[in-house]
Order: sequence, then C-alpha cells, then structure tokens
Amino acid sequence: MSMNRYMHPRNIYKNPPNFKQLAIDYPEFRQHVKQELTGKVTLDFKDVNALRALSRTLLKKDFDLNVDIPCNKLIPTIPLRLNYLLWLEDLLNIEKNTEQIHGIDIGTGASCVYPLIAAKKFNWKIIGTEIDKESIIYAKQNVQQNLLEHFVLIHEATSNSILLELVTSSNRNFDFCMCNPPFFSSTQELDPFFKSRKSTRPHPKNAFCASTNEVVANGGEIEFVTKLIRESEQLRNQIKIYSTMLGHKSSLVPLKALLREIEVCSFKQTEFCQGHTTRWGLAWTFCDIDLRKIPSTLSNIKSKSKPPLSYVIPRSIDKSYTLENINESLKEKFVDLEFVTNEFKKTKAIIMYDVIAYSNTWSNQRRKRRLKLKCSEYESNVACDDSIDSKLNSSNETVKSHNSEETNFEAQGAFDKFAGLEIASTTPKRELEDEDEYYNNKKFKGFENKNNNNFLAKFFITLKKQNDSIVLDLFTSDNSTKRETIHRILQYLKNNLK
Repeated sequence: MSMNRYMHPRNIYKNPPNFKQLAIDYPEFRQHVKQELTGKVTLDFKDVNALRALSRTLLKKDFDLNVDIPCNKLIPTIPLRLNYLLWLEDLLNIEKNTEQIHGIDIGTGASCVYPLIAAKKFNWKIIGTEIDKESIIYAKQNVQQNLLEHFVLIHEATSNSILLELVTSSNRNFDFCMCNPPFFSSTQELDPFFKSRKSTRPHPKNAFCASTNEVVANGGEIEFVTKLIRESEQLRNQIKIYSTMLGHKSSLVPLKALLREIEVCSFKQTEFCQGHTTRWGLAWTFCDIDLRKIPSTLSNIKSKSKPPLSYVIPRSIDKSYTLENINESLKEKFVDLEFVTNEFKKTKAIIMYDVIAYSNTWSNQRRKRRLKLKCSEYESNVACDDSIDSKLNSSNETVKSHNSEETNFEAQGAFDKFAGLEIASTTPKRELEDEDEYYNNKKFKGFENKNNNNFLAKFFITLKKQNDSIVLDLFTSDNSTKRETIHRILQYLKNNLK
C-alpha cells in the first residue's frame, strides 16, 4: 500500500515520477524499463541496476547532481532522503535563523547524497563523516564532480567516536547533525524470513544492495544511537539539534526513555512515509528550542481532510475495556470484512490503520443474519422433526393431483414457506440488485483482484484514548471515497463492536 500521501508536504515525490518521461529523457534509465502492451512503462524494483539507475536519474533531473553509486554500496532512495532533509529544515526554522547553516552527516556513505542535496537545495554547509575508506574515495569524487567543495567536506572518522572527536577538533558550533545508522545487529536479520519479522508483514518490494558495515553494527541501531545520545550529553549546546533516522519503530521506546533520563530540553519524533516504506525520525536538543512545535506529517494529513466520523465505544461490564482488547476485536472485524489494512502508528494512546476495501462486505447484514438463522432452523427441524417428511409427502401428493404448471409453483411455494425458506424468489432480479449493491456483480466486477487499483473505499482509522473513553474515528483524505460509504462501514462497526 503506497504511503505517498503521508510524505512531507513539500516533498516533490508526493506524485511518483513519470517513468515514461524519464525513459525518454535519460538513456541510462531507458534500458532498465519495460513498456507493456497498454503503453504503461514499468520498472523492476527487484533489479539492483534498475534501482541504481533510478536514483542517479532522479538526482540528475531534480537536483542537477551527477552521482556515482558503487555496485557494492547502499543505493539511496531519494524520496526518503528528501523527507528527512525537509523535516530538518522545519526544525531549523523554529528559530528562523538567517545565518549560514552548518551541519554534520554521520556516515555519509559512498554516494554522499544527504550533503549533496542539502548543499544544492538549501545551500547548507555539511561535513560528511565516514569510516569506510572506499566510500570516502567515492564520496570525495561525487563532491568534486559537482563542484561543491565549498559546501561539502568529507571527514574520515574513527570507530571510537561518532561526534566527539570531530566537534572538539573543529572548534566551532553546528546547527544540526543527522544520521542514518545501521539498522541491524547481525547479518541474520537481513533475511526477509528472519524471526523478528511478522509473518503477516509483506516482504520488501525493492532489491537489497549494501555493504555489511553500512547496515549492520554491534547492538544494531539502538546501541549506535545510544552512543550518539551519550556523546550529545557531553557536547550539549555545541550542536543545536541532534537527529537520527530509525528503521524499527520499536527502537523509539528505549531511546526516548534515555532522552528523558539525561533531561534534554525537548525532543520530537516523526514518520518518514514514502512508497511502501516507513522510517522514523528522532530529534532532540539541549538548547531552549521547543521541537514539539513541528506538527507530524500525519497531523497535516488529518487537518486537510474532512472531519472524521466518530464513535465512542460503549464501556463493557467486565474489565475488557482497554485499547488493546478493543484493537484485537477491530482486527477481527477487518478479517470478516476482507479489508486490506496496514497498522502504521501504535502508541499507548492511539493506534492508526490504513484501510482499503475492494468489495462491499458490510451492507445488508440484517438480511444475511436472518437468512442464516432461517437456514440453521431448517437444518435443525430436518434433523429433529420427522413431521417435515410427512408434510413434504403431502405437498407432493397435492402437486401430483394438479396438472397445471401454476399449481406446481404454488405447492413448492407452500413448502418453502413451511420450511422457513420463504426467500424473495418472486422479487425481480433488478429490484434485488438496486436494493443491495453487494449483489450487483456487474457493478463491482474486478474488485476481488486485490492487486489492482479498483478499490471501493480507501480511508484510515484511528482508535484512541480520550479521557476515560475509547474513540473510533474514520477519516478520508481525498475525494476517491464517498462519505456515505464510510458512514455505512462505521455503522457496521457500531453494530459489531460490542
């Protein structure tokens, strides 16, 4: 499920790139795309060379940057990098500083993408640190061939220090630092089938390409960022805003606890949403800056959408009235309704889902329950009461005594009525379809194909604590889904979340 609508509002990739136009304008990219019979141009995201060509092409087209990316090094995803930089720009703008911005990119990598984009787009001066000698060579070449030596400096770091050595030796203060740390603690975790990955979570859609030291470190990202936080405690105001990206949402809990322990002035977390991937950002400061003034991307989305349809879930008699228990019940309803869902935010106070429905599975529940009840009663009567057989024989004798087709029809109707199966068999087909769109197969032809874009409803749900109650909200962020449809879905959930 694409997360592009949750991108930073100023991210130019909220509307995906036009692959067809890119193929026309850039020969290097053209050789990695395929054109279908319909004329649509597609890219194989499992092909490492295709991903590398896409990143290089976007950097050239949108930032006029010529970047060499080695075959054995990490391929940067440009929308994600831009999301991070735009968020940093928002944080820096809290103070509205008009002076030259100086920053540090920890582990800049061979492509040196963060400093290059920051210099080209924002005119920031960046020091990129790196410990891998091969990556340092490529990074310096990328800076030189783009004539950005006055903005970007590559610094060879050591494994003993993340920031301390550089900041103390530079004898100057910095406005920010940024970091894309190794996400994993072992090479075993790189396997998509690793045990920490939920079985329901879809496998990565992109090919993996990176050297081990770029994505693996002892203790993973938690230990790496913990060391960064401890060094920031010593440097304090020498860097105004410290920040890092995180690959695992679970890492936020221990790291925020550590920030509270060292008593930072303020900290802020955010989500970096793009394509089918979500990453998290964490920033903190020892200066008198309230980082919480920056709204999250999700808050921006909700503020632009129509007011939600809300429902205060009634308190139950037992002790099951908790966010977690109600969330489990909600998940069961998702399965019953055959919804495609993605849980993209979960805290102690709120849980948020992206939801797509491909067919109407919520309408006429009363009719369906009534029919099911009658069928079950009929089966029970057949098993327990032999009088049905005698009634049936009687009806058959009646049928035999009449030769007209009309009488046959009436006798069968009498039996159906007796057996509890008086279904609207005499109702015209068109009338039935008009009354319930669920049965109109022509109207929803193709919705069962979950891989296409012919969805019936697309919205998101929040389940949150509000005072002593738990509230269910349904939002729509665009005009593709009718509000009446969302209202009917909420009515279904009202009837079933008891």
